[in-house]
Amino acid sequence: MFKRVKKYTDLELLEIVQKGDSNEALTYLYKNVQPKVTKWISQNNGSIEEAQDIFQDSVIVFYKYVTQQKFKENESIEGFIFSVAKNKWINRAKQRQKTTHLPATFSIADEGISYKESDLKNIELLLEKLGQACKELLTYSVFYKMSMEDIALRMNYSNANAVKTKNYKCKQRLVKLVKDKKSLMNFLYHE
Repeated sequence: MFKRVKKYTDLELLEIVQKGDSNEALTYLYKNVQPKVTKWISQNNGSIEEAQDIFQDSVIVFYKYVTQQKFKENESIEGFIFSVAKNKWINRAKQRQKTTHLPATFSIADEGISYKESDLKNIELLLEKLGQACKELLTYSVFYKMSMEDIALRMNYSNANAVKTKNYKCKQRLVKLVKDKKSLMNFLYHE
C-alpha cells in the first residue's frame, strides 16, 4: 500500500531539504513533479527512461542549489526543476541530432518519382550547387516535411524563425539556379 504524500508549500519543502530529510522531499517531488517532466519529454520525442534520467539530474541540480544557498526562496520549486529538465532535454536532443545525419547520398529517385537519367543528374547537381547546409535544410523541409522547430533542433539553429529565413533564402537560390538552367526549366514546365 502506498503512503499518502502530504502537500507542501515551496517554503515547507525547502525547509525539509535544508534539514536533510531527503526521503520525504524526494517522495514529494517524484509524485508531484516527475509526471509533468516525463509528459513533456515524452511529447518531445523522449523515452520514459530518458525522462527519468533527466528528472533525476534536475533534482540533483535543485538539491545543489538549495545546499549551496543559491536557490531563491521566492522561486517555484516545480518551475525550477521543470526548467532545468527542459534545458537538459533540449541539450540532449541537440547532441542526438548532431550524431544523426542524412544518408551520404540523398537522391531524388528515392522519392519514387520517375525521371530521365539526365534530369535526375540536373536536379542532383542543382542541390549540390546550393551547398550542404541548404541541401540538408531543403531535404528536411521538402522531402521529409519536418517542422521548422524540429529542423532548428536538428541543425542547431537558434529558433524556428531562423530556419524559416534560411529556408526561404535557400529556395530563392534554388529558383535562381533553375531559371539559369534552360534545359531544366523546359523539363519542369513540360512535365
